[in-house]
Amino acid sequence: MQPRRHSLLVPNTIGEPGMHELVFYDWGDINSQRVAVCVHGLTRNAHDFDALAQALVAKGRRVFTLNMAGRGESAWLADPAGYNYASYVADCNAVMDNFHLRGVEWIGTSMGGLIGMMIASQSNSRIRRLIMNDIGAFLSKEALTRIYEYVRTMPSRFADRGEADRYLRAAFAPFNITDPALWEQFVDSSLITGPDGALRYACDPAIATPLRAATEDFTKIDDINLTPIWNEVNVPTYVIHGAESDILTTPTLHAMRATNQNMQTITIPGVGHAPPLMSAEQIRIVTDWLDGTTASLMAASF
Repeated sequence: MQPRRHSLLVPNTIGEPGMHELVFYDWGDINSQRVAVCVHGLTRNAHDFDALAQALVAKGRRVFTLNMAGRGESAWLADPAGYNYASYVADCNAVMDNFHLRGVEWIGTSMGGLIGMMIASQSNSRIRRLIMNDIGAFLSKEALTRIYEYVRTMPSRFADRGEADRYLRAAFAPFNITDPALWEQFVDSSLITGPDGALRYACDPAIATPLRAATEDFTKIDDINLTPIWNEVNVPTYVIHGAESDILTTPTLHAMRATNQNMQTITIPGVGHAPPLMSAEQIRIVTDWLDGTTASLMAASF
């Protein structure tokens, strides 16, 4: 199964005037009335959802997997100030508006989950059901410090695939991808060849620039509390929790559920931040919830 590749020019919302290119993939029957949108984590890209997209298509859905600006095949921004959540939300809304999408099922990992939460909190939200993969309404400074460390030290290029493999194993150890075939797919989808022929991570290192500015060169990292945004979300929401996650904790899950009775959760053992949603077992967790098949999940549910 091969997706359709789309390219869309969207306006810059901050910094230099002009447009930037988003590249994303469109899977399945274009006439399907059930549409899912998948958005990746901070430094990842649309190919993280290749296997999940195929499973969702098999269930009768049309699926869009997005590369946010600076990731995958999407353009790197001339002004790194544009790497921010307001811009990401605007870009995702532009994609959905371009295809006249309403009532979508949103599946977002980490950053993608926060983008989904922000869109779902809007009064004119296009989201009907929301899956937030290992992300919540409160982010501790300790967890953010770990994330920022691998972002700010992201290599601009790799000497060879072996060096890339070592970087990815260290940065994404919490994903706990133990299947050798899945790991090779993960590495393959993480790399691009730059204009100079060098092997690069498929992410603009400049995404660290606004983070550096906001934290005074990473010396002042504070907790982030997004509870006011979460409290505006009133669509059915499924929060997937990696049991060993430092980004999403059990107290945060309790606090979120106390204010949103539409929320359900499941905890996946043996994985941290974030479950990669690549294995058959993790994919089934997503499809079962979306299809209302919860009996097989009860043992692990929160």
